[in-house]
Amino acid sequence: MHSFKILRPWDPVFKWLGLMLAALCIVGCSGVTPIAKKSRAISFESTTKTYGKLMRWGYFDEAADYVRSKDGKAIEIDLDRIARYRVTSYKNTVFLLADEGSEGRVVAAIEYYEIDSGVLKTIRDEQMWWYDAEFERWFLGSGLPPIGVAGD
Repeated sequence: MHSFKILRPWDPVFKWLGLMLAALCIVGCSGVTPIAKKSRAISFESTTKTYGKLMRWGYFDEAADYVRSKDGKAIEIDLDRIARYRVTSYKNTVFLLADEGSEGRVVAAIEYYEIDSGVLKTIRDEQMWWYDAEFERWFLGSGLPPIGVAGD
């Protein structure tokens, strides 16, 4: 016959298991954030990366679909002007979330040239993003970057 040992709270094995369980709980709970906030942060990163790719490859009309004013006012977009340019580099240099994950800021460094002249220029585009809970998506409230605006 087999003999089984009953664990008692003062046995070393029981104490070791209790300590391991407590440690796992502390480590597991330390990174807990609200799921909605974390989901918005992931969505923000994904949205801004997609927007950057659209700008980089010249899909300005599709990038314009991300532009929407938070207060409902129209944001002027001159697609004819921006179509005269090609973006050679687009890099997000600053990426911040604020207001419990409902507003974001991105600063992008954009290199571009005018198709006719070929002169390479660089701008810093400061973008203000906001989350629309009704549509469950991010919108760019600051408009398309000022490519070709400063005297080109």
